[in-house]
Amino acid sequence: MIPANRELAEVFRFLANALEWQGENAFKVRAYRLAANTLEALEEPVEELVARSTLRELPHIGEAVDKKVRQYLQERTFPALERVKEQVPQGVQALLGLPRMTGRAVRALQEQLGVADVETFQQAVQDGRIEREKWTPAVREALLSASQHVSSQG
Repeated sequence: MIPANRELAEVFRFLANALEWQGENAFKVRAYRLAANTLEALEEPVEELVARSTLRELPHIGEAVDKKVRQYLQERTFPALERVKEQVPQGVQALLGLPRMTGRAVRALQEQLGVADVETFQQAVQDGRIEREKWTPAVREALLSASQHVSSQG
């Protein structure tokens, strides 16, 4: 995968998850997730599309995402990303960075088990609380995927 494309996909996926954790509009969350998928699937560097001004021709890339991509490529950030980083606690940001983790799953972890960071998540995985708890199917899937990652890391 092309490094800048992967990085941008991760940025937009993080933004979607963080906004979902905050309770933001589901349509905005979905738009950022779809944009992340589009960027990740690109077969050419995103910089080339930006240079040709053809990024907006891609599915799920509208004016707002195009502007954020351009700004990120120049400055490695953009205002919406900085706002989220200021508003979302570091522990939650780390949880949102786990593979396939979602904002809804992190919110459920916090509310049901008091999990606030990767370390307490890992403890909940190890002591079996994740498996014993009742979760919605989507949250269970995200938690199981993330728990496999933390189990393989520690």
